[in-house]
Amino acid sequence: METISDKHVDDLAGIIKALADVWPNDRENVMVAGAAFEQFVGEMEPSGVQINKLIDLSWKGMRHLFEEDAFFISVKNATMQGVNTIREYLLSEGQISVEEFEKSCERLESALQGAAESADKIIDVDDEGKPVSAAVTTVDEPPAEIADTAEEEQEKSEPEAAISAVSDEAERDLQPGSPERDAPPVVEAEITLNTLATRIMEAGEDAGEAELREIFSMLEYLAAVEADAVATSLNHAAESLSKALDSEDFSSWYAEVSDCVEAAMAAEEDEEWEQEQAALATATEDPSAEESIGSGQVMHAQTETEESADEVFIISEDIDLDMLTEFVAECNDLIETAESALLDLEEKPSDSELINTVFRAFHTIKGTSAFMGLDPISEFTHSAETLLDLIRDGKLSFDRPSADICLDSIDIIKKLLQIVSTAKGGSELQKSPQYKATLLVLVDIAENGTSPGEALAKTGISNPVIPEFDEPLEELQSENSAEAAPEPVTERLNGAPEEPGQKSDTEATVRVNLGRLDRLIDMVGELVIAHSVVSQDELISKEPDLMKKVDHTSKILRELQDTSLTLRMVPLKATFHKMNRLVRDLARKAGKNVKLSTIGDDTEIDRNMVDIINEPLVHMLRNSIDHGVESPEERAAAGKSATANVWLRAFQEGGKVVIEIEDDGKGINKEKILEKAIAKGLVATDKKLTDKEICGLIFHPGLSSVDKVTDLSGRGVGMDVVRRSIEQLQGKVEVESHSGKGTKVSLELPFTLAITDGMLVSVGSQKFIIPTINIEMTFRAQKADIFTILGTSEQVKYRGNSVPILRLHKLFTIYGAMEELDGGTLVIIKNNSKLYALLVDEILGQQQLVGKSINMNVKMPHISGGAILGDGKVGLILDTAAVVL
Repeated sequence: METISDKHVDDLAGIIKALADVWPNDRENVMVAGAAFEQFVGEMEPSGVQINKLIDLSWKGMRHLFEEDAFFISVKNATMQGVNTIREYLLSEGQISVEEFEKSCERLESALQGAAESADKIIDVDDEGKPVSAAVTTVDEPPAEIADTAEEEQEKSEPEAAISAVSDEAERDLQPGSPERDAPPVVEAEITLNTLATRIMEAGEDAGEAELREIFSMLEYLAAVEADAVATSLNHAAESLSKALDSEDFSSWYAEVSDCVEAAMAAEEDEEWEQEQAALATATEDPSAEESIGSGQVMHAQTETEESADEVFIISEDIDLDMLTEFVAECNDLIETAESALLDLEEKPSDSELINTVFRAFHTIKGTSAFMGLDPISEFTHSAETLLDLIRDGKLSFDRPSADICLDSIDIIKKLLQIVSTAKGGSELQKSPQYKATLLVLVDIAENGTSPGEALAKTGISNPVIPEFDEPLEELQSENSAEAAPEPVTERLNGAPEEPGQKSDTEATVRVNLGRLDRLIDMVGELVIAHSVVSQDELISKEPDLMKKVDHTSKILRELQDTSLTLRMVPLKATFHKMNRLVRDLARKAGKNVKLSTIGDDTEIDRNMVDIINEPLVHMLRNSIDHGVESPEERAAAGKSATANVWLRAFQEGGKVVIEIEDDGKGINKEKILEKAIAKGLVATDKKLTDKEICGLIFHPGLSSVDKVTDLSGRGVGMDVVRRSIEQLQGKVEVESHSGKGTKVSLELPFTLAITDGMLVSVGSQKFIIPTINIEMTFRAQKADIFTILGTSEQVKYRGNSVPILRLHKLFTIYGAMEELDGGTLVIIKNNSKLYALLVDEILGQQQLVGKSINMNVKMPHISGGAILGDGKVGLILDTAAVVL
């Protein structure tokens, strides 16, 4: 121990003085005393069991005072007495009795546990903080004399007076009606990790000093009462916050403290889970012990009976729906990340970063679900996290059974989140049989050391379940659901910590209710229409200055419209990600080796189109894997690699979005397709068809190139669904196939559904809009190119083909329209490899128009919607697919 100096003795006297001046809500003096005490300990570096124990307890006492808890006075007195005993230890050069140390330690321990207020020594100080007298209250026996001289006795008794009449003054100052008495004390029973996390979230990154000191006091209290593993994380949080307070730099406290608190919550979950496991194990061995297990606890799968498998978890009545909405959204993002990493991990099982990515995702879901009080999710993810931890530590290898269990776990969590997304307070969260079975597997692996393959065999979970693609979670809304609640802008508390030095490059985003977004875009469209009507008014054209202002406004409106439309755009990444999992499970079930490569998943399309293209993509990938790619044996015989390749591409081309699905399989059996088409009467026996036309036959209902129907495909309905879905989006689909080399299906889609890029034509007095994506060519017909078949079907020659002519004025019964074909204007429409020509009076030009659905009691045939034209009149949008039906 460093040589004792008068400075050290005076430092302790100053600490006693500072503590004597401390009252509730006076954190500044507590911090002054604490800082001085910490400096003293650092300089002295005392050794010895008794002195170190007393120093530790005195330090806890000061931390406790910072909390302003219900035991403030007793802790204050005991802490002052403890510091005074340390001072006596210095003055006696370490010769103080062990009994004196023990009394001070017992007094502090008793006070910290909430015992009655008392102090066996009450010490006065003068105005300068110097001890002036010793007034001893004999609660215990007074300490034995240590010094031999009167001077030493005087020095020893002086600091005893530093705790002067504290109890009496405290009782007087804290009578009812005083400000300190009226202020509600921090009741330690109310402080939990959940209340701490909530307080941190409420404070946010912009919290002021007062809020940070409140959080610091909560951290200090919890660190003192929680288990070691939890307390360690809380102490780290307190240290980070203390540094921020000392430096007055509050810019980085939030992330650091949040991560530490999240780690503390995870440690608490681990401890509770271990306690539950021990209790459940006891109940399994001794049935009578089951009564000791609280009815509110969620039973784990290994002790669940068939009856308990049907148990439901009741979501708290007072759950915050805004926070629940944010929870579901965040967990969905994490699940997507984990699933993608798991699929990559199958290809690179030794990649530690991938397994860490999956582990962090499950860990965060566990923590946030526990914070939300969603026990079935938190407990299930905890068990899955244990498996991942074994893999991460190298105790288990990441093989196919491990991957199956992890992916099954993800599917279960998805289902639980889907239920939660439509939940409200008091809703039931049902645990499915698959939940129970998978939990059994996870627990068996964690507790019994069973290999993943053996654990799966025990429960019979061996075949992958092909995931179904229902409506996305954001569409599952109800009036009282979490999704229906206004989506808040929230800060993430329990996110997975980033690697040191790593900064997120994710753009700042805000979740917006989709209904509000669509309403905004509709209003912008209405504004554009209204402005167009005004700009074409004759009065505007007569005033050059006014015309200039209108043109300027038009430019601003176009920019506003373009910006608002981008709000509807979402990348295809999430959709393509789903297909990765689908291909993996389909290939497993078909006994084939398939590698899916996705290209251009950052391509953006209208979010309203995402849901519609999901089903076509599923059907096409099913066909590709079931009919297109060969088995490993067939590929080897054909001189191909054992692993088949499937490519899923997306890119923008002009004003369109193109999505391609291509494989390197055996291609379409064109002879069989043509044979079946002839047998069904779809094609005349003597008609010659090109390869492209033959491939187009697969879009007819009931037409398939295979004879055997499987549970994956083969009924001839999939591609028909694809065609109808794409036509619904005013797009088109084409197929290209080469025998022995593979097949490519291309989807052409409009950039957005909010704007119709169309050609405006007139037929009599009516104006129509033809989507430009379906227009092949426009030209004036020559008499020599026009002929009839059997005297009824009018045809025109176009690039060596006979194209049927449709007269729009007859289709819609429009009078006064042009009827002469010679010199008439024809618009060649291409729809699913079929060509036909529309006779129109005049082409008025190309325009981008805001499309509107037509709300009528009777559906208008051949019309998909309408748009307000610049003159204020309505233009009808042709349904180019329905025109030829």
